[in-house]
Amino acid sequence: MDSLFKAGLKETVLALMAEKKEDLNAQLLALQEASNADTKSSMGDKYETGRESINQSRDLLEKQKVLLDRDEKIIAQTSVDPTATVSSGALVKVQLGWLWVAVSVGKVMHEGQEVQVVSADSPLVAALKGKRVGDKVAFRGRSTEILEVV
Repeated sequence: MDSLFKAGLKETVLALMAEKKEDLNAQLLALQEASNADTKSSMGDKYETGRESINQSRDLLEKQKVLLDRDEKIIAQTSVDPTATVSSGALVKVQLGWLWVAVSVGKVMHEGQEVQVVSADSPLVAALKGKRVGDKVAFRGRSTEILEVV
């Protein structure tokens, strides 16, 4: 693994985020269309309940979009330069596999390699922060060794 892999991984994560953003926008558009199509009938309570449900769904999607925008900015600013210690932007190999310290995205496949994209605030990263290759930390009752840092 090297900086080129990290740069490609960053692009892969940004592309996934763009897809999520498109999906959220499509869902918001569908809700808007449903809201516009919802006409007031003689069953006023049913209309109000449906309208409220649509508003709650819209609010939830808007919050998800705000968080996604924030995470996208963080990823865009995350360095792909080589590093010797576990810090933001580091690609770290432990017994569990590869971790990229950025934002909490989850598992991502890049160039046939599974990488867990995790937040710098995650418990595992907090335990590993500042450590180098060969260092061991106790995490959830088990010893975890840093095998590689890129």
